[in-house]
Amino acid sequence: MMMRLGFGWAVVLFTALALIGASGPAPVGAAEITLRAGHDQPLKSMYDEGHQFFARRIAERTGGRIQAQVFPAAQLGSEPVMIEGIRMGSLDLTVAHIANFATVVPDLALFSVSYLFKDKGHLERTIDDPKFHQRVSQIVASKNLGLIVIGYYTAGVRSLYNRKALVNAPEDLKGMKIRVMANPIEAKIWSTFGGIPTSMPTSEVYTALQAGAIDGGENSPSVIESFKYNEPAPHVALTEHQYSIAPLIMSEKRFNSMDPDLQKVFMEVIKETCQYERKRDAELVAESLERMKAKGTKITQPDKAKFAALAAPIQDEVAKSLKVEDLLALVRSHAR
Repeated sequence: MMMRLGFGWAVVLFTALALIGASGPAPVGAAEITLRAGHDQPLKSMYDEGHQFFARRIAERTGGRIQAQVFPAAQLGSEPVMIEGIRMGSLDLTVAHIANFATVVPDLALFSVSYLFKDKGHLERTIDDPKFHQRVSQIVASKNLGLIVIGYYTAGVRSLYNRKALVNAPEDLKGMKIRVMANPIEAKIWSTFGGIPTSMPTSEVYTALQAGAIDGGENSPSVIESFKYNEPAPHVALTEHQYSIAPLIMSEKRFNSMDPDLQKVFMEVIKETCQYERKRDAELVAESLERMKAKGTKITQPDKAKFAALAAPIQDEVAKSLKVEDLLALVRSHAR
């Protein structure tokens, strides 16, 4: 009796599943291409929102022919490590802050200079200009790295945070030890602003602030909040000194291996993804500032003109030294 009942239920279940399958959408076939996509920011950060959108959209647009696996929060290493992973073929796609990408494409260190962009509109007009993309791609190709830039995320607007005092002008930075990315241009900028630039990995910043080994740092408000830097450093000055470009980087070999029809759809999805990520990035910045204010973080609006005046000569100097005066001119042409 028990065996007959079990068999009967099995028949009913099989029939029901068959009916569901017949009436539901056709199953997506096995992926022809599975892309490994990494980033170093936390879950639900601007990069993560972008990558997750890409994974959903590319599967939809290609009927599952291309699928993406997202590896967030530096699971596959730091940005420089992931860039190397693309070169070695262990990773297909990543996003890297322009300062980290400049470790392998030094010409792009120009974008570590502060106040290149007046506002978000200036940034958008620049990176959406085909001439800009063409020039950057030309520079990258000249390095024979096996990499291509397929689009541009943003990573917020970098501002200053510190544990000591309110900052309203460059003179308020005198003597402050400011954590900067490992880039000589960053060091020059912050010493010009009056601080003492100190390079260290992201993973060490929070404890260094607690211990007083550094007095502050600079990053997008969404990143400041994500890493809780505002807890030991409750003063945030909206210097907005750097609208951060974060190129989407892909293996050239991997891209070229796609059928032309898939390449076309892929690039359409990348364009959608970049637009989505930039929108979410701006929203996350605004949301982070509101939450930090509610928790007692003191936020000031310093005199940006004073900082920008100090940075302007460095822009020309760096562009000349890197032989990218034309790129600087292109950026400036989009200012209004």
